[in-house]
Amino acid sequence: MPSLWGHIFGPRLYGIYTQPARQESTLENLGNTVISFSTGIYYIATSLAFGPVILCYLYSRDWLTPVGMMTILKYASYLTLIGYGARTFGRYFDETNSKFLDVWQTEQNNKKDDNNHAELKKYDFELMNVNPDFEARPNPELWHLKPEVIEAGPFVKGLASWAIHAFGRHLIYPGSMALLKYMMRPNLNAARKLLVQNKQGKRVWIKTSEGDVLDAMFLPGATSSLSQNLVLCFEGNAGFYEIGVMNSPAQLGYTTLGFNLPGFGESTGLPYAKNTLAAADAVMQYSIEVLGYKPENIVLFGWSIGGFPVSWLAANYPNVKAVVLDATFDDLLPLAQFRMPRFFSSIVEYAVRNHMNLQIDKLLARYKGPIRLIRRLQEEILTTAVDDQPESVRRATNRCNWLLKSIIKDRHPELIANLEPQVDRWLDMTPTERLMHSGVSLRETSQQRKRLFDACNHYLVDFDANHVTPLDPQYFNIPEGRDDF
Repeated sequence: MPSLWGHIFGPRLYGIYTQPARQESTLENLGNTVISFSTGIYYIATSLAFGPVILCYLYSRDWLTPVGMMTILKYASYLTLIGYGARTFGRYFDETNSKFLDVWQTEQNNKKDDNNHAELKKYDFELMNVNPDFEARPNPELWHLKPEVIEAGPFVKGLASWAIHAFGRHLIYPGSMALLKYMMRPNLNAARKLLVQNKQGKRVWIKTSEGDVLDAMFLPGATSSLSQNLVLCFEGNAGFYEIGVMNSPAQLGYTTLGFNLPGFGESTGLPYAKNTLAAADAVMQYSIEVLGYKPENIVLFGWSIGGFPVSWLAANYPNVKAVVLDATFDDLLPLAQFRMPRFFSSIVEYAVRNHMNLQIDKLLARYKGPIRLIRRLQEEILTTAVDDQPESVRRATNRCNWLLKSIIKDRHPELIANLEPQVDRWLDMTPTERLMHSGVSLRETSQQRKRLFDACNHYLVDFDANHVTPLDPQYFNIPEGRDDF
């Protein structure tokens, strides 16, 4: 039998993969609801963004007095007792939950019991204090992009640090916000169960060198030929592997491995740049050392901000089979400055460059292998145009355009020399217009332009959709290594 401590503080059981959806008892559901509500209030009250405002409000209402503080503590105690009390009683009289907690506690006491670990994997539950299937080792030889030196005074530095930790991280990675995770949990649980039941998915727990535990899912390929290569999938700033980009290559029969970033879904931690890159390397180490794939047989597939860890991995593992980037930008800074008030520009620049330096173009400069960019024609997130501007303007300000030009400048400087506006012209063409310009001309300048257009066509494909539309599987094509134009 599990201990009283386990009933009170143990993880929440969502269900059993081989059984119908689990319904919590009324008491347990009440307790979980009260605990979630109380935790949300606590996080808001102690957050860097709202904490000072709440303190000022309490001070203005004379609550920051011994009597006022005792009143707040009294009501907080009531909520705690109701929440944990109801949940404990609900769990205690639930035979399934008691059995699960017994298995979970046994794993804490005997970390080398493989049979008990396999038994625990039959349950879907809140990822808390589990023994990881793989623990990544620190690798000091990994290359990291050093931020540009930006001069700033103490006030700007302090304000930039506060902004990143108070609300910047939430704006860049909204998928890590507790409210969104709470709202998405039922859908993610249901989707995760389907992956295990219907697609023979294997749930994996991977511990990073930063101490975060990642919730990952391995899906075997449909045939032996497609299982020879592994597609590593990296989600966007509000994406989860359960309902994310892994679905596109998986539909084609590829072997795939998806995971949730630190702080997303059931993964622990927070998605700061250092934690995100540590997570990427941990998944790569697992793919090589446990799954047995060589880098030459691994395809890195990233959507949106997922292009950041993909590009960093490509820079450190340059022999990967290919890189596919869907709806990805070149640099976070222009997008961040566009969406913030202009008088915050210097603070935004210092905050991004020193805390969230997502310069994908500079990371990709170290990778020379096959690469494919997928640009969304109805992109509304990665543009620097307002909503009421014409579609042509929004398309022209898609930061994927700059990423394409950066790749061509790095790999084919002789093609783009004095012809950079032609890349913009190609990006504005329809498929029919591009086909018309594929003919060979005898003039030297026209030949250079044709070769430049061939390079654009080789590296980028357009997908007529907005930012969040699931990628049509037919657009997921592993690029070849040919880049001689």
